[in-house]
Amino acid sequence: MGFLGLFGIKKPPSSKELREMLPSLHSFVDVAVRNGPKGSVCFENAGIKTFVTSVLPGMSAGQQVNFLYSNSGGKYRFSASVRSVDDKQATFDLPGKIETIQRFGGARKRTTVRIDTTVAIQWRYGSTGKIESEWQKGVLSDISRNGSSLATEREIKSGNILELKIPLRQDGSAITVRADARRIDKIEGTSKYNVGLAFHPLKADDERAVIDFINRRQVDLRNRGLG
Repeated sequence: MGFLGLFGIKKPPSSKELREMLPSLHSFVDVAVRNGPKGSVCFENAGIKTFVTSVLPGMSAGQQVNFLYSNSGGKYRFSASVRSVDDKQATFDLPGKIETIQRFGGARKRTTVRIDTTVAIQWRYGSTGKIESEWQKGVLSDISRNGSSLATEREIKSGNILELKIPLRQDGSAITVRADARRIDKIEGTSKYNVGLAFHPLKADDERAVIDFINRRQVDLRNRGLG
């Protein structure tokens, strides 16, 4: 124990230690703008003095924003000032300190934001060579960057690979993703099944479309007094 430790004074973390405590790249982070909106953003890049995220609707330069997130090392929170904002990204000053809420002892999966809403989609079994199945109708719910739940009248086996067209973009166009069927449950009293899906790695534009969709839905729910 160092001299400061004898008096209960903790040595402040080094710049390297602070950077290791930042969110993982391309992870989702819960944010709350002081006297403003709440939602989630994608942590996109970190430099020597600044870091960059996707934009939360209503975010502007000069605002103070609170961050809450988990990475492989633990659960953390900090406050940072918005330096600048454009149509797609917000740039922040790196925080002077990061508060540790909980430390993780071993490997831990990154948490992601989910939104409990429904979206009508089309899906089919993943193509094998030149063989492609017919597109079918389904409904997605509990949507996140990593996966979702699919309600469909077709019984799907665990381990099947599906291809999905999901209309998430603001202009109504769809992203196309592949997913593994992980959990199959019969919906009581109906002829439908609920399928837990794990998405394959998303393209950068598709990942952005997911988080933009989640943020728009969260804003809509708050505006209606439901979020």
